Amino acid sequence: MTLVAGDAVLALVLWDVPGILRTVIVLAYLAVAPGLACARLIRIPDGLTRFVVGVALSLALGVLVAQGMLQLHLWSPLLGIVTLTVIASLAALIELGRDVLHPTGGDGWSRHD
Repeated sequence: MTLVAGDAVLALVLWDVPGILRTVIVLAYLAVAPGLACARLIRIPDGLTRFVVGVALSLALGVLVAQGMLQLHLWSPLLGIVTLTVIASLAALIELGRDVLHPTGGDGWSRHD
């Protein structure tokens, strides 16, 4: 889902979709997706806790990416969105690869944990 959402957000930005629709969708994605994708790698069992940690991670990643772009004199909103989308996609791919290599039971926890 994270991979598809990232592609959709990039399409909205690149096609320059006008209005509030693009603003709301992009901000919601940036506030949740990168951190939530990373938080899923930690395997927090409680959904609400995972969501809160994901939002906090998203905000922290956003600040780190912005600071990195400023330090490198590469400030670009599009570059920031692309960077955060790549981070979210890599985290989702790592989780997908981990689930393929180490299948879990129905509860999402590995029997060897």
